[in-house]
Amino acid sequence: MAKLDYSKIFIKNACPTSIGGQAIMEGVMMKGPDRTAIAMRLPSGELYLRTKKNPDQSKVMKVPLVRGVVAFWNALVGGMGTLMESADILEEYAPEEYGTEPGKIEAWVNKKFGQKAAWNFLLWSAVVIALVVSIGLFVIFPTWVVNFAGKWIENAIVLNLIEGILRILMFIGYVAAIRNMEDIKTLFRYHGAEHKTIHCYENDRVLVPENAAQFYTLHPRCGTSFMVFVLIISLLLFSFLGWPNLALRIASRVLLIPVIAAISYELLKWAGRSDGVIVKTLSWPGLMLQKLTTAEPTNEQLEVAILSLKAVLVDPGVPEIDAFVDKDGNITRSAAEEKKIGEEMEKWAAELEAHTEVAKKAAKDVIEENRRMEARTVFEEPGIRPADEGQIREAIKFLDDLDTDGYTIVAPEETDGRSIVRAIVDREAAEAKARTIARRYTKDIKTYENALAWGQAALSMLPNGKNEAKTIMSYATGLGSTELITRARELMRDDDFDEFEKRIYARIEGMPLQYIVGMQEFMGLPFRVNPTVLIPRLDTEILVEQVLGIIEGKDMKTPEVLDLCTGSGAIGISIAAKVPEAVVTMTDVSEEALQTAMSNAGLNGVNRRCVFLLGDMFEAIPEDKTFDVIVCNPPYIKSEEIDTLDVEVKEHEPRIALDGGADGLDYYRVIAEEASMHLKSGGILALEIGCDQAIDVKRLLNKAKTYGNVRVVRDLAQLDRVVIAVRI
Repeated sequence: MAKLDYSKIFIKNACPTSIGGQAIMEGVMMKGPDRTAIAMRLPSGELYLRTKKNPDQSKVMKVPLVRGVVAFWNALVGGMGTLMESADILEEYAPEEYGTEPGKIEAWVNKKFGQKAAWNFLLWSAVVIALVVSIGLFVIFPTWVVNFAGKWIENAIVLNLIEGILRILMFIGYVAAIRNMEDIKTLFRYHGAEHKTIHCYENDRVLVPENAAQFYTLHPRCGTSFMVFVLIISLLLFSFLGWPNLALRIASRVLLIPVIAAISYELLKWAGRSDGVIVKTLSWPGLMLQKLTTAEPTNEQLEVAILSLKAVLVDPGVPEIDAFVDKDGNITRSAAEEKKIGEEMEKWAAELEAHTEVAKKAAKDVIEENRRMEARTVFEEPGIRPADEGQIREAIKFLDDLDTDGYTIVAPEETDGRSIVRAIVDREAAEAKARTIARRYTKDIKTYENALAWGQAALSMLPNGKNEAKTIMSYATGLGSTELITRARELMRDDDFDEFEKRIYARIEGMPLQYIVGMQEFMGLPFRVNPTVLIPRLDTEILVEQVLGIIEGKDMKTPEVLDLCTGSGAIGISIAAKVPEAVVTMTDVSEEALQTAMSNAGLNGVNRRCVFLLGDMFEAIPEDKTFDVIVCNPPYIKSEEIDTLDVEVKEHEPRIALDGGADGLDYYRVIAEEASMHLKSGGILALEIGCDQAIDVKRLLNKAKTYGNVRVVRDLAQLDRVVIAVRI
């Protein structure tokens, strides 16, 4: 016996499911409780997905043994139908490699009874042929061959045993022989991908190729094991029937196929949910044969199998799919859209053919009458009928208007009769190429997909350049992430592409992404930003969280809050949004900044509880106005250090929001001196600081002698970030 690690096949912690699958041409079919999915990777590299809801299950499928017969028949017909369906998909979307002309009988049935009837005819013909060949090769032939051994062997059990072993050896030999065919190799790799994916799902692992690749290509519920069960059970069952004459033996073998299928089906279900010694022993031959019928898949093939499995793990209400998709199942182009493109291509080809025929006829006339004359002379020759001249001009104009790789335009004045014919032949060759690539698009065309790839390459030097390019694309086009996937192969509008290109170059030159897209999230809220305001940072959320905690802890129902140096309004607006009854006053010395803050208050629906005052620090505040909370993130960078900052900051963010004076403490001095005049007794002062300024800011507040309980709060990096004090 070959050594098998049964713990990787009969996995104790696995949760067996009713999901089954089948390898098909260039893909995998998965069947779940609600629907069946076909996922394929076309020669172009595109992924294609088709799902169909399953018909209601018959009550017969709950009856032991009987359900095995029904399942056997459904598997035979359904499996053949699925293979044919995958072949049809390849024929339709990859005609260059898989396209074939219909046979005479198929064409006649199609014309006489319709396409659906033709497909059913082919399906049932294939089923009948498969049954006849299988029964003839693996049932009738072995018993006929062993019949000759009856002259020398009289023991019926021995004869039946020889017949059964011969049948098994023939089946193994058949599988081993076809395994070396290139198409079968691919089929068996997808068979392995199907098993690995189901193992991955049954073991509750995330469905990604890296996880699925860790499992065996062998699975106890495989159809190959079912066939081995059939062969073994037939061997045992026939041994009890003696050795009657050849006709009776053949009849008994054929008639008992449903019984054998029923028993084999029950054994297979048992094997799928049990890991006992008996099951492992009975499963061993089938697992050995699976080593022939499966192969190690590539990651790309695992992606297809995972796509198919995910497509059946959806809610019953999800609509059926027939479309080109990405690896996550998001639709990039529907089959209906593809069909429309195909129809347009056929129409274009027909029009081209018509023009080509006109040009050929005109060129032939020119050759016959003016073989050595230049085209311009031909056009002036009185012996040429005007109609011929018009045809030639029309044909050349048509060819000139086309811009397809592989065709060199020949101007009329440089064209003689021979050149016209040669140009037409070149155009036909180019058209053959064009038909192949037109519906897939080429890399030099400005599709969303190609433009995004260019943008990501341009920003590849940035740590998060790939995602930033996608964000810029969404901003430039107004499309969300899902739409960028579903419309990836559509052509971009020129103005959208120009906008995208301009902003990619701006990012390369150091402009912050937030200014490019005009938005930044802060405390889970959206804020408009521009070069007149500082971009809200994650560190500042620590300041807001501390203030919100104090408001809640002191049970302030309608707190009045002052946000100094508000900039974009991120701090004050976030407090207003999180505290429904808060009234927030925001001040800034920059009129442009204050306008930005006002627009952000409207954006977040808090403008009715916000007051905006223009002025430097406390200058805009009435002398007798006091607040429960004063919060501020003032400029605190030392003047001499600004030029050492990243180019994104020093060249693009407003210097007025950064420069805190020679020692970075200018604004803290003003706050320490004046804030207490506008704070209620017991009111809170909360300030953001530089990581090395805690001691100096505390000293300034203590020196004012109007604050108590001064404390420092650190950020997530354990750096000093916020100073909080209470008005005495």
